Amino acid sequence: ITCPPPKVASLQTEAARRGQKRIIMGVHDIIPPSLLAKENKQPFLLVKLRVKQKDVDFCLEKVVLRLGTEGAFKGYAHEWESEDIDCHLMGEGHIVHTPGEKKILILSRQGDSHKVTFKVLMETLPDYHLQWMD
Repeated sequence: ITCPPPKVASLQTEAARRGQKRIIMGVHDIIPPSLLAKENKQPFLLVKLRVKQKDVDFCLEKVVLRLGTEGAFKGYAHEWESEDIDCHLMGEGHIVHTPGEKKILILSRQGDSHKVTFKVLMETLPDYHLQWMD
């Protein structure tokens, strides 16, 4: 499955404008294709990223979904922090992707992180039917 490009400027582009040379692991996509590659249940992480902007006191903020569990988050966090990107694990759960029906089932606990996950998927994949279960 191919995902549409993000609607906001990517953090990788922002980092390039700030003069960083290295590639930022996994920041350029809101939802990487690997998260939706299989039709079976996949674990996901909901992560908030903040990149400091050059010559201003504001940060570029972006919420992304990543494949994996809390253990995988530690690897992502280490890489992001080495690139001066603050990250915060907002939530986790599982998704079940049915590409033939353009349907995604979100399996997570009810709360704010569920609402954010739903919003991220809805904005990134507007032609999909989304359903939530706890």
